[in-house]
Amino acid sequence: MIEGHIFIQGVISPWQDKDAEEWGEVNIKQVTQQIQDNANAEKLIVHVHSPGGDVDEGFGIHDILVAYGKDKGVEIETRIEGLCASIATVIAMAGSVRKITENSEFMIHNPWGDAWGDSDDVQKYADQLKAVEDKVIDFYVAKIGGDREAIDQMMKEETWMTAKQAKDLGFVTEIITTIKAVAKFKLKNITMNTQDFDKKIDSRFAALMKKLGLAKGSRAKALTTTAADGTVFDFGDQVESIEEIAVGMTATIEGGTPDGEYVMPDGKTFVFTAGTLTEIKEAEEEETEDMKQLKAENEDLKKQLADLQTANDVAIVDLEKEVVAMKAQVKSDISTFEKGSIPASNEGEPSRNPGKPITGI
Repeated sequence: MIEGHIFIQGVISPWQDKDAEEWGEVNIKQVTQQIQDNANAEKLIVHVHSPGGDVDEGFGIHDILVAYGKDKGVEIETRIEGLCASIATVIAMAGSVRKITENSEFMIHNPWGDAWGDSDDVQKYADQLKAVEDKVIDFYVAKIGGDREAIDQMMKEETWMTAKQAKDLGFVTEIITTIKAVAKFKLKNITMNTQDFDKKIDSRFAALMKKLGLAKGSRAKALTTTAADGTVFDFGDQVESIEEIAVGMTATIEGGTPDGEYVMPDGKTFVFTAGTLTEIKEAEEEETEDMKQLKAENEDLKKQLADLQTANDVAIVDLEKEVVAMKAQVKSDISTFEKGSIPASNEGEPSRNPGKPITGI
């Protein structure tokens, strides 16, 4: 079947100028030209993405599409791809098959416009607007068979619908699920059967593995390493370099399996338990002369600090004893002084001022 494509993408406009398309406007003239350009098509797919526009132009485009389909025996399919609002919904319903992408929106509302003049002019315009409103309602009812009052209320409230809601209400007949991107390996000019193809793939893969040194049997020999005492450890094909040796690997030695600690040439210690490497101890850092001297000085400083601390503790104790003795002496002197123990000026006669030292007459 030959398919043709009509694009309703933009504002529906009565402006028939040839430059209208450049301003994002769609009119009857454009649609008619697109139909003529697809004269050989057995099916016309009308792509709709529009916020709406002029009511008369919208109905005109709808009628042209429907009439052409009937006259030429051409199937009309409409596809909403993005937004379909206002009078664009009328155009979208020209198709016997009406599809909508799952992320598109569908909106219906009452027609509106501006009026000026005297009261008679405004009233006349209001009557015309009401007639257009009834026309749109009747159109929807005829297309989807819905309840007139319900559709009237939806239009008054300006109802926005998801793809699913539009389908459930009958405005569209099918939802287009977004196509997921996939990565596909496409074989060209291959006439071999499946078995031949599998063999060729396996052969190429094996050659590649061999080239990379990963094919079975491509390893020249198993990895071995020798301890400081001459013990040779065979790690087989678990690793390719000594640096890859890790805890959990197994090894063998001549005459059996390693068990215990083995010092390696780099100073590390391998700890084996029944042939399994259970621990790798890092090499202890060799102590240099400078490090030894620093350690000795550090120990000497620690000793000096301890001696000073001891001497300080002894001095504090002695000082505390002296303070206690001084306090006792002062207390004793004060007690004696308060009792008037100072001798009288004349023996046998009381002092004229007992309790206070006599410095003169």
